[in-house]
Amino acid sequence: MNVLHNMIRAVRRDGVILDLQVIRPNPRVELDGELVCEIDGQPLFDKADAAAAAVDSAIAAGQLIEQAVDEHDVRSHYASGLDLINDFEYKLRRLPEQAIPPLAAITQPLVIRERCRLRRLDRI
Repeated sequence: MNVLHNMIRAVRRDGVILDLQVIRPNPRVELDGELVCEIDGQPLFDKADAAAAAVDSAIAAGQLIEQAVDEHDVRSHYASGLDLINDFEYKLRRLPEQAIPPLAAITQPLVIRERCRLRRLDRI
């Protein structure tokens, strides 16, 4: 909550805050639009849920006004399965262990598709 409080204080009155958050369902790894595996999004959802609750609380307290909401897909592109595996080495979210050998064998481009919500908030 301190981070949000500091952010709100840093924005001038009538200023705009854009809040981007990941939302359910779990991110999907796709090859040519077909599902290869899902990534367990829970570690990131836990943090996103807490952040969304803090923003919702600031709205309820009259510090912010929600002006617009847009839910959309965000796609991350990878040249191959190995590129994707390497990118996840230090991430909070993990690839399913059973999916790693099949992913490592994929030499075609892959996409991770995940849902996001963008909210435009005005500071009062």
